[in-house]
Amino acid sequence: MLAAIGKPREALRASVAHTLFNVGGVLLWLPLVGVLAAIVETIGGGIGREIANAHTIFNTINALLLIGFIPLFARLVQRLVKDRPEGVERVITARYLDKELLRTPTLALDRARLELLRMADRVRDMLGSILPALLTGDRWTLLDIESRDDEVDALHGQIIGYLGQISQTRLSEESTRELIDLMEATNDLEAIGDLIETNLVNLGLARMEEGLTVSPATRTVLTELHGAVAESLDLAMMALTQKNADAARRVGNMKKQINSMERSAAAHEATRLIADAPDRIAHYRFEIDVIAILKRIYYFSKRIARVSVPEAEKAAMTEE
Repeated sequence: MLAAIGKPREALRASVAHTLFNVGGVLLWLPLVGVLAAIVETIGGGIGREIANAHTIFNTINALLLIGFIPLFARLVQRLVKDRPEGVERVITARYLDKELLRTPTLALDRARLELLRMADRVRDMLGSILPALLTGDRWTLLDIESRDDEVDALHGQIIGYLGQISQTRLSEESTRELIDLMEATNDLEAIGDLIETNLVNLGLARMEEGLTVSPATRTVLTELHGAVAESLDLAMMALTQKNADAARRVGNMKKQINSMERSAAAHEATRLIADAPDRIAHYRFEIDVIAILKRIYYFSKRIARVSVPEAEKAAMTEE
């Protein structure tokens, strides 16, 4: 399955190859539609079996015809989806991590906080884009969202490296706690990016591979949950960058709302499961997985927000 392919460029090539194979096959069979229809009617088995047989014959003969042209086909795909020149991949450089400030750890920590906001902007952009792409978008949109995580990973590495340098300086007890909190928040934010890049993007690719169509009612349920989760991330970043304890508490207080929405969404999916509809099991698994991942993103938002509450409140903010 294409969803199992890790690198966006390889996935894009696989998608182009798949499209060319199908389009070329359709063009090849256009003048022979009558022949194909006669063959499947002769085999028989009812309309459902005839459709399946036509699909099998179509793919098998196309594959056999393609075997001798694989090198030419591969070169065509490579020409259409060229490798990016070295150094042209998505690379981003930290803007605020000034090494000169390492001699003043409190200022250096504030700079790390600013850089973390840049990282959060990219994660928030991914989160905002993923739901429409996941439910109704095309392969290209999903792969673009996947590729945006490259910048998130790059900033994560630079911020963690900078915080590591700060840790080598003489820190007060308060600055040490802040350093640890920022490291954990950086890792949590990167974890959200990974959930979007890997789990949600792959679910979207699988949805297209399996030909699933999400109903308007389900889209409404998922959109409401997604909106609440996105709000929790916005509040978490406000709490982190502005040291805003009230915003952090609002994230923690959203737990009941998120849990209630999760239960409502799960109940909705349960009614779908017992309905007499095609592919209901596949739809159920897809939609339940989306709900579980969105809930997981909220959990990481809550962990990020806890940086800004007093130590006595932090334990409650990390509970699932």
